[in-house]
Amino acid sequence: MKRIVTLIASAAFVCTTLSAKVVKNFTSTSDNVLTFTVDSIDYRPDLTRVYGRVQGRPHTSARIDEVQYVGNSASWKATDIDGVDFRRYFQWEDEGEIPLEIDFPATKPDAGVQLLFTTARGQSTTTAKKIATKKRK
Repeated sequence: MKRIVTLIASAAFVCTTLSAKVVKNFTSTSDNVLTFTVDSIDYRPDLTRVYGRVQGRPHTSARIDEVQYVGNSASWKATDIDGVDFRRYFQWEDEGEIPLEIDFPATKPDAGVQLLFTTARGQSTTTAKKIATKKRK
């Protein structure tokens, strides 16, 4: 019985992993309020996770209250963020960069998205577009 349960759990894990799609090679542009660079977006059946880096001047502080993902002619509010906490001030250390993981409800892959950050200094927009890759012959 334990073998059957283990086999079913393994099959479910493999199927979930195979259905996920990680999209890399984005170019990002941000306004002057907050600079965020998108590294990749992981499209999973249960969530969409944006990996990136927020950049700022070392030894200064900022706050992110909320993030919205706008793509495929709809928008979704972030459900979780790792790297900083929503509605709490954080400080950039010597590097001036903090890696972030932002979770949203599941979406479909899109060639271009906007991330709308609500900060203590106002609204900030980051536009991320997929860089077209040349196919090898």
